[in-house]
Amino acid sequence: MTHDAEALMRLLPDLQKLARILAPDRDSADDLMQDALLQVLRQIDRGAPIGALRPYVMTTLRNASRRPCQRDTPLDQAPPVATPGAALPRIACAEVLAAIDRLPPEQAVLLRAWLDGADSYAALAQRMHLPVGTVTSRLARARARLRAEFDLPDGGAVQALVEPDPAPATSR
Repeated sequence: MTHDAEALMRLLPDLQKLARILAPDRDSADDLMQDALLQVLRQIDRGAPIGALRPYVMTTLRNASRRPCQRDTPLDQAPPVATPGAALPRIACAEVLAAIDRLPPEQAVLLRAWLDGADSYAALAQRMHLPVGTVTSRLARARARLRAEFDLPDGGAVQALVEPDPAPATSR
C-alpha cells in the first residue's frame, strides 16, 4: 500500500492531540510529533511495508514518547533527514490553509482572494463591493493573526508562508 503526503496530512490533527496527551508541554508535544513524522517518512522513503497508516503513525508516536531524548549530535551538525520532496511543503501549506480557515470569515475571504492573484487593493475592493480602506484593514488584521499564529516577527512577510521560494520584499 502506498502512503502519500495527503494521507499523512489528514492524520496530523489526531497525531497532535495524542502528542499533547503524551508530552508534558506544547513544545515537547510538537517535538515528539515531528520526530514521529520524520521516522514514518523515513520508513515510507525506504519502502517499508506499512499496512494501515493511522495505527502505524500513532504507534510510532507512542513509542517515541517512551524513548529518552537522545541528542548526541548538536542539531546544527546533524545530517539532513531524507523526506519525500513534496511532503513537508504540502504539510506546511495545509497548516497555513487551516490557519486561514480559522480567521474571521470576512478576513479569510479577502485573504484567499488576494492570494488568488488580485491585481491591487482597489481591484479587490471593486470585486468584493467594499471600500478600499475596508479591504486594507481586513487584510492587515488577517496578516497580523497569521503572524501571531506562526510566530513571525512583526512586519514579517506572511506571504512567505504560502510561497515555496518567497521573493524578497514584496508589497503583499
